[in-house]
Amino acid sequence: MQDIIAGFRASARTQTRALIERLQRTTPRERVLLAVLVLGALVYAPIGAADWRIRQEDRYVDALSARASARLAATTARRVEAAASDDTAIEDMQTWGFEATNIAVAQVRIEQQLARAAAGAGLTNTSITTDSEVEAIGPTQWLGAEVQADLRWSPTFAFMDRVSAWPEGFRVVGFNYEITPQTPFQVQPVGALGVQPAAGKVRIQLAFPVILPPGAAEQEEGAG
Repeated sequence: MQDIIAGFRASARTQTRALIERLQRTTPRERVLLAVLVLGALVYAPIGAADWRIRQEDRYVDALSARASARLAATTARRVEAAASDDTAIEDMQTWGFEATNIAVAQVRIEQQLARAAAGAGLTNTSITTDSEVEAIGPTQWLGAEVQADLRWSPTFAFMDRVSAWPEGFRVVGFNYEITPQTPFQVQPVGALGVQPAAGKVRIQLAFPVILPPGAAEQEEGAG
């Protein structure tokens, strides 16, 4: 074993000596070029890593949107297949959503439920707003809502999972995020309890089906 270690040390010394002699034979110009190449590699490494991270985040968001769309399509297909006829399917669709006596009550119910989901998922600096008017698509009336929060990927996806589990149903209208620019050598510190600080802001636009009494939407528009 000692012979092996001694041989390894002798080999390392020989290779080191050869490398030193080779560098000594280089001209000053070659040494400057070699230093520039090494510096370029050191500068490009963090830039390339940041670019790779952004591409992975974009792929993750696309996968989330595709999964949400597939889940909604599968749920709709199961409900329609279980219906005895098209009329029964339409009647079933009319029972989805948040029941309320008027738009204001529907706004409060949706905002409260979104706030609970955001808190449970760990979103921070959350702002929730709802539209003042409903949008009718076929037999269903939809009320839009927007959630803004600090961009941290795990809480964001946990929030979407919580909303996806609601029996009332929903659809994604928009998913936008802004990443705070960082310098190539900037290292993002880890906060208390190992929580990664926000990387920017996220804005999620959703729409929820609502069940209102006949004429309630028109009354709200007239009052406005």
